[in-house]
Amino acid sequence: MRLDIALQGKLSEYLENEYKKGAIAVTKGITHATDSLKNAMRSQVKSSGLSNRLANTWRGNVYPKGKKSISAAGVVYSKVPKIMVGFEYQTVIRGKDGFWLAIPTPAIPKKIGGKKTTPALYEKIKGIRLRYVYRSNQASLLVHEQKRKTIIAFWLVPQVKMPKLIHFESEGEKWQKRLPTLILQNWRDDE
Repeated sequence: MRLDIALQGKLSEYLENEYKKGAIAVTKGITHATDSLKNAMRSQVKSSGLSNRLANTWRGNVYPKGKKSISAAGVVYSKVPKIMVGFEYQTVIRGKDGFWLAIPTPAIPKKIGGKKTTPALYEKIKGIRLRYVYRSNQASLLVHEQKRKTIIAFWLVPQVKMPKLIHFESEGEKWQKRLPTLILQNWRDDE
C-alpha cells in the first residue's frame, strides 16, 4: 500500500478512491481465507477416513454478501457441529440412561431401510431374537444363530471416546495469521 499526497486535486476524491481499493482488498482477502479454511477442513475430514458427505458439511460465508466492504467478515462452520466438536476435542459418548452403546459389527448392515441399524430394528427385520453374551474386561456381545453359526451382530460398550481426527482450531489460527498478507496482496496501487 502506498500513500501519495499531492497539493493538486481534491483530497476527498483521493481518500474515497483509497477507501474503495481497501474495501476490495479486504473483501478479496477475507474471501480467500474463508474458502481456504473451508477447503482445508474438508480435506482433513476426507484424509481422516470419514466420508465425503461428512466433509461437505463444512461451509463458508463472507459478509456482507455480494458487496465489497472494508469491514468484511468470513465465517466457516459445519452443518453437523456436534460431530466435528467430538472429533476435535475427543468427546466421550455414553449410552442413554446408563445403558450400553450397541455398535454394529461388520457382519451386519450398517443401515436397514435407510435407518441406522439398532438391535430392535435388526431383530424385527430378521425375525430373530438376539442373545446377550457377557464378557469380563471386554465388550459384551449381542449374537444370534444362523445355519449353525453364531453371528456377532453388536458389540456392547458403556462408552466410546472419539479419536482426534480434525484440527479446526489450529487451522483457523493459521488462516487468521495469513489474513493481513492476503489483504495486502489484493491492494492495487494505481501507478
